[in-house]
Amino acid sequence: MINVKFIPSLHRPFNQQLKAVKWVCAFIKSRKEAISSSALNIEFYLFLINKLNNEYKTNTLEEYNGIPSQEAVSEIFSTLNKLSKSEKIITVSNAVKGDREAPLEKQIYSTYKAASYFVNMAKDKFSLIDAQNKLSTDGRRLLSIRSGFFKYTDEERVFYFKKILESDFHLFISLCYFIKLADKYDYKDYVKIQFEFLDKFYGIRHFNFTSSSLANYNTVRNFWITILNVLDKNNSIRKRYHEVIESNSQYKLMNDDLKSKVERYEQDEFKKQKIFFTNKTKFEKLYEKCVKSGSEELGFVNLYDIKANIRMSHEAFEQFISKYYEQEKGKKHIFFSNIVSSIDRRKRFKVRGVSVLKIKIK
Repeated sequence: MINVKFIPSLHRPFNQQLKAVKWVCAFIKSRKEAISSSALNIEFYLFLINKLNNEYKTNTLEEYNGIPSQEAVSEIFSTLNKLSKSEKIITVSNAVKGDREAPLEKQIYSTYKAASYFVNMAKDKFSLIDAQNKLSTDGRRLLSIRSGFFKYTDEERVFYFKKILESDFHLFISLCYFIKLADKYDYKDYVKIQFEFLDKFYGIRHFNFTSSSLANYNTVRNFWITILNVLDKNNSIRKRYHEVIESNSQYKLMNDDLKSKVERYEQDEFKKQKIFFTNKTKFEKLYEKCVKSGSEELGFVNLYDIKANIRMSHEAFEQFISKYYEQEKGKKHIFFSNIVSSIDRRKRFKVRGVSVLKIKIK
């Protein structure tokens, strides 16, 4: 049986920078004594502000992508540098827990939040730090790889790729395959079909019930794919990364299974799903247009008002409505009605055997 691996949540943009986990490891190595979990975030934060302030003196980034900006770091460093260690901790703690009315407090809060996500990724997602907040074997291995503070080496890229496979194999690799599939069919909204695929073949329904969508989480994964240069010009996984997968028996098994299911999905489901999602987008836009026009009461829209702008037979539209309800009911509140204010003799639509004429979506 295949053990499904995926990270259930990622923060955009603070989880984009894979380099940040190396900074956390460098902080742990710099400690002369063990650090408690309660002090880990704030101690790393002070370390990070000092480190970034020094690095920005010789490095200028065009885009920060989740890294605290040079301007914010400079202002925070100027303030904290005048204080004692205990005063720094109090100042940061007050900004994190307080109302944050002053601009500097807001900057401290935002940069502290970034630092806390860096720690979480290093410790909980990639296991570079153990439960005692000491470097793991992989944490020490990462620090042994020579590289610039912001720039990635090829050896480092392969290291991060391996760590992603350990915790996020199915979401990350399936995204690579669906990027290629979408490019093949010139279909932009590949996240929707990826979600449908993961639900159908692996039972991953987690993203139905989270406040952030799979699309938001995949913004981070897309950044990883780009920064690690995982895909070639044909959107295929590059040879060096493919060799990493093939050299590990567990990854090879999972990848063979994943590829087989993606191919089956493409042959049996994708074309039908592409048509469905295209119609779904059109249907929802027409529904919203009808609601805004105020022609219906209490948000209910006559299905014939929508159908008039979608080229479908009565039977095809009825099948679409039924499928739409089944696929979206876990994510939206969908109500149907057959009540009309005047005589309407048009043929009703059947949804789960019930005659309906109007729909309301919340």
